[in-house]
Amino acid sequence: MIIRKSFFQKTYSIIRNLLFLGVINSALSLAIHLIKKLIDNIDIPELYNQIIIVQSKLTICEHITKNIATLSILTASLFIMLELAFRFINDSVLNYFKSVYQTIRLRQFLKQDENSKSVISIDNQTTVTKYNPILKKFNRTISKSTVDVRKEAVKVCIKYPKTQQAQKLLRDMETHIREEISSRNPNYYFSSSNREKNKLWFVGTRR
Repeated sequence: MIIRKSFFQKTYSIIRNLLFLGVINSALSLAIHLIKKLIDNIDIPELYNQIIIVQSKLTICEHITKNIATLSILTASLFIMLELAFRFINDSVLNYFKSVYQTIRLRQFLKQDENSKSVISIDNQTTVTKYNPILKKFNRTISKSTVDVRKEAVKVCIKYPKTQQAQKLLRDMETHIREEISSRNPNYYFSSSNREKNKLWFVGTRR
């Protein structure tokens, strides 16, 4: 049986990125607006033409960032409202917020510290902090993990890393992952993990 991503799992990262984009552009728009206000207070006749040019450029930038912010937030809000409507009709709105919370916690649980121990060089004077590229790739991949909580089932989707070392790390964590999601969903029974192509699935059914 092929397991497919739900609408929540397909749109969660998109919504997060859209909201982040909206907040950043809102902040930029506000900053540009404040800069325009400051420039308005400059009263130097010799710079009048230059000030007008700068003001016009800033107005364009403010307009663009404001539109991007509005479009991003509206699109994210549309996805959220659609998901809430689906939940209201077919499941439970509360499960949406459980899904968001558990997705955040699972990503935190899976994330590995990319810094290795500091190493003192031969001369005992230089301290070097090393970064592990395998863990960096692993963290980038597992940052797309999602947990979808429903009345009858819980579906956990973790994207499989591409490199052999990162895949071994995820395989070594499978038991701990199952324990983690089981502890957060005690009313569900989770069977063994199931890999389909580049995704690792944990599916829990209500007891």
